[in-house]
Amino acid sequence: MRVRAGPMKSACITVGGLVLAIVLVDSIDTLPERGPALLVRLQPHFPALPIMLVSIEDNGFRAFATFQTSELLALVQLEHVAFVEIDIDATSADTAQLPF
Repeated sequence: MRVRAGPMKSACITVGGLVLAIVLVDSIDTLPERGPALLVRLQPHFPALPIMLVSIEDNGFRAFATFQTSELLALVQLEHVAFVEIDIDATSADTAQLPF
């Protein structure tokens, strides 16, 4: 199974007193079979931050993370988040300065 590559929209936000990274993904990337591999690829871009993968669906949102997402996602107003694009294929040396 191929893990997603290329540019992705992401943001670092504070919600419920917690700073975390949100990365917008396709719905399939929020599945337990795909999410963990994508989190591993994203971690160098967000050192020491928890990462939540979020898919915008017709009827709301889907999310995947290594922590409970439902309560945090309910607090996030995605329409007010300023997302920036990161290149998941860039190595951590390529991203010496984080985009946030």
